[in-house]
Order: sequence, then C-alpha cells, then structure tokens
Amino acid sequence: MPSIKETPQWKQYEWLITKIFHDNNSSLSVKVLHDTNLIGEYSEISRQIDVLIEENNTKTMIECKHYSKPVNIKELESFLSMFTDVQAKFGIFISSSGFTKSVYKRIREFDGRITLEHINWEKAYASFEKKSYGRITDLCDECKDKHIRGKEVPGLLCWEHGLGLEIDGIISMYSIGECLKCANKTVYCDPCGWITNINEESCCTFRDAFLKLYYTT
Repeated sequence: MPSIKETPQWKQYEWLITKIFHDNNSSLSVKVLHDTNLIGEYSEISRQIDVLIEENNTKTMIECKHYSKPVNIKELESFLSMFTDVQAKFGIFISSSGFTKSVYKRIREFDGRITLEHINWEKAYASFEKKSYGRITDLCDECKDKHIRGKEVPGLLCWEHGLGLEIDGIISMYSIGECLKCANKTVYCDPCGWITNINEESCCTFRDAFLKLYYTT
C-alpha cells in the first residue's frame, strides 16, 4: 500500500470533504459515497464523481477542487456538463481557493440547485477531530501511519451506525466503518464490545451472522 506521503493533496482534500459530508448527512436512509461512478444519461459513459449523496431518488453531486488559484468558469462548465449528464438534482462545487466572479454569476441560471462552497485546507482539516464514541474511533487501525498534523490526512473511517440483527428475539446493534484511504472495513460488535477488522478472526458468531446479513441486503 502506498504511504500517505505518496498520496497527492487533492486526493487527501477529497477525503476530508467526504468525511465532513458523511458525518453531517449519512443515515440509514441517506448514503454518502466517495469516488463513485454513474452512467451519463446522454453520454452513456461512466462519469466519475468525487462525492455523491443519495436519498431516495434524489442525487446530490459534489465536486472538490484543491487548487492554488480560484476556480474559473471553464472548470465550472465541466462540472455543469457532468451535473446535467448524470441527472443530479443538486450540485455542490467545493474549492479550497475560492472562485472567480464569473463562476458566481454563471450558477444563477440553476435557481439554487448549484451551491458554491469555499473550504480551505485548514478549515477542512480542523473539521476532523479524533472523536471517539465509546470504544469507536474515526481512525483506521490498518493505515493510521504517522502523519504531520494539519498537513497529512490519516486513514479516516466513515461509519454506518444503528445496524441491528435479531436472533431468537434478541436485537443486537452493530456499526461498520469503511476507511477512505485503504477501503478496509472495521466492525463494532455491541454484544461482545469488540472492534475488529473485517478480515480478522471473528470476535463472536453474532458478528458472522451480522456480516452475512449486511452483504446480502
């Protein structure tokens, strides 16, 4: 696996933005997907999307740009073209360096469906804290190698909480987190209180039953 120092800053910026929107929006009915693809309605080809929020049949497409200069109208037009092609309902264009004046003028056509957000690197990084939820952490054990705080991003977990499994009338709760860096999954098993990597030996038979259900639904 490449070290974090080999990961370009624009990719790390995507991770930070994904984490922000995941923690603010993700639920059992809302999916926040990082680096995903949709087939274009008109182009009929696969279009790569930095972050996608799906709620019922509503899609919100998010594009991240980590540049040294403000994003210009040419970059916006590329975003709008894909926005139309994938039939998204809303679009959010995020830049670490802001936008030119013409970009703000251009989006008026879309009557509020397109939003511009200026989130610089420092602000994005500050939004991430080493939170803990009891025994649960936002850092991936598989790839939390040393990093320079404020400049390099550790492996961040995007958690799905509130997942239940009923066995013999008893409901057990679980959480599963996927790392934005290495894509490994971590499982929190409430019945035994253990946190394990999905590839590790199971902590209990309940975890096995939960994972079987998780991957078939």
